[in-house]
Amino acid sequence: MSVVRAAADPAHPEGGHAIILLQGVMDIPADPRFRILREGWGKGTLGPEGWQVSDALIAPDRAEASPQGVRLYLGPQVVDWLEAGPVIFRLPEARIDAPLFWPDVPPLHGGSGHTIAVPPPPAPRAAPTPPAPPPLPGGEDPDATIMLPRAIPAPAPALSVPQPAAMARRGSALPWILLALLLLAAAAGGAYWWFVLREPPAPPPEQPPTSEPVIIAPEPLPRPERPIEPPPILPPVRPQAEPQAPVTLDGLSVPEVVARAASPAAIAAEAARRYESGRYDDALLLWEAAARAGHAASLTRLAGLYDPVGFTPGRPFRDPDPRQAARHYREAVTAGDQAAAEPRARLRQWLDDRAREGDINAPLTIRDFWQ
Repeated sequence: MSVVRAAADPAHPEGGHAIILLQGVMDIPADPRFRILREGWGKGTLGPEGWQVSDALIAPDRAEASPQGVRLYLGPQVVDWLEAGPVIFRLPEARIDAPLFWPDVPPLHGGSGHTIAVPPPPAPRAAPTPPAPPPLPGGEDPDATIMLPRAIPAPAPALSVPQPAAMARRGSALPWILLALLLLAAAAGGAYWWFVLREPPAPPPEQPPTSEPVIIAPEPLPRPERPIEPPPILPPVRPQAEPQAPVTLDGLSVPEVVARAASPAAIAAEAARRYESGRYDDALLLWEAAARAGHAASLTRLAGLYDPVGFTPGRPFRDPDPRQAARHYREAVTAGDQAAAEPRARLRQWLDDRAREGDINAPLTIRDFWQ
């Protein structure tokens, strides 16, 4: 026996789309049209203009085969008419007649413009041919030897005294009153049976759990994420005395400067020289190495590279980053660099202005690094 399930289509989170799974049906029927019925309603068949009395077949947008069974994809022209609750699903081609609990799928106002397939109306029957009128009395007799002329009736003489018009017969209204009372009594009895005495329909039997989970609506494929390049690994710097950096550091690479520098301050000084000479990428890496070694002033210089207040594109970044600037300023103040207090206050004023203009990221940055 095939089991019919339904769920919202995850590919359309805006609503108005659903998927019907014919569990156990592996081949797509040649005619996938189906019926959706509801018991106890005068208009119990879903048609092109909603629920109706006459029969109608519904065509899905498309049908696909899956390891769980055949999936029928429905659009808003069908889903918007359905409410959460039990219905009856029938697919004549696959001989399926099973109960279906329709889930709560939000409607999509406007629909997709598709129509629901319905059977063509029956051809009108031709009107029957009226019978031939009977022959008039006094007609011609073909067997007679003498042809007699038809007798023309003479008009009745007019009466000299006007006659009273015949009075119409009046019938009694009692039978109609009794019939109306009987209909009211029958309607009241039917309503009492429907709402009081009728037993609710039994819920559909639960299916035994299967070894594999039933996937009614497949999840959309995830979007590929860009790989994040790891930052360059620099050797740790051992804090030492702070003699002046030798002149030979200018011709060394960044890892060599970090390895040969006498102290974090020497690394920061070399970073400042390379920044002034236009080697901004080297200056960024050297200030990061000095900051990791505990040099508080290097944190302030790093914050200035990201700070939108007075930002210069291409040194070395194309766009400012207020969150990175706020993070480095806070770390510099915590590490004891008093010079970071003034630019940090200017950045806070800039974020307050952006928040008043409607920037949703500015309040988050203030909350994370000032509160």
